[in-house]
Amino acid sequence: MSFSMDTKNDLCALAAKKLCCKRAQLYGMLISGNVFSPERIRLITENERVSQTIVRLLREVYGVRAELRISEKTAGETKKSSYKISVSSSGDLSRIFMDCNIPKDCTLSINPSLFCCEECFKHFMRGCFLTAGMLTDPMTGYRMELIFENKAHCDSIAELLSAYGFSPKYSKRRSSEVLYIKESGNIEDFLTFIGASQAALTIMNAKIYKDIRSAQNRLANCDTANISKMTDRAQKQIKAIRVLQQDGKFDALPEELKQTALLRIENPEASLTDLAGMHLPPITKSGVNHRLTKLMEASEKH
Repeated sequence: MSFSMDTKNDLCALAAKKLCCKRAQLYGMLISGNVFSPERIRLITENERVSQTIVRLLREVYGVRAELRISEKTAGETKKSSYKISVSSSGDLSRIFMDCNIPKDCTLSINPSLFCCEECFKHFMRGCFLTAGMLTDPMTGYRMELIFENKAHCDSIAELLSAYGFSPKYSKRRSSEVLYIKESGNIEDFLTFIGASQAALTIMNAKIYKDIRSAQNRLANCDTANISKMTDRAQKQIKAIRVLQQDGKFDALPEELKQTALLRIENPEASLTDLAGMHLPPITKSGVNHRLTKLMEASEKH
């Protein structure tokens, strides 16, 4: 099950207590559907819980018994169910449109008079998300979309959301109008606003996980780079020692330099700290570095 589907199922489990909030949520679901006109209301969803919520709210708010049809499509071994909710009775449609105070052409902006209490707009946006919303899995990216059929509704909702500090962006996708948010923090705030606190927490946890993984990768890359540099430096040191040996100059070196040189040849992958501990008696890391530098300089002179 997708992250979007899980989030919508969680939201469907949150029942509004006040009638005005129920109406606001239903209003958000209806205007975000496929058809919302005085002649017909039709919504199609692949989420069973969403379809049940629409049917329940139509009954509780307006006493309307919506028609629900279920169809199945098979793609390979996967079966997908589609739920179509429709209201076609002229009496039911008239009652809904009169209560919502919606003009017959349905082209005007959202009617804010339907938001009777402080919670109504939250429920309205919850309804919009249930019908028109989409969430990307936070492990792959951050994006929340609201996809509408009606440009006027899209613009009006964008304006309302901006008033609440969300500032969604707009794009056109074929025949659809899309509002979207890509910033993870803003998505978390929006989900919390409409009641999807668990989904917001999931995004936060995903972000923390990816930040930790990114930090670990940076450390691993840094370690790899350091090892590579250390190996390159050791190979140059060994090459310098070989030059001294080939030129017959090695035996004339001080005993402490010869001891360090032989330890380096025998331990090409050892760090300076490791080499320091191999000396008898042990010396400091800076002492090893000083001796190896002396060997490099001696090689360059020859």
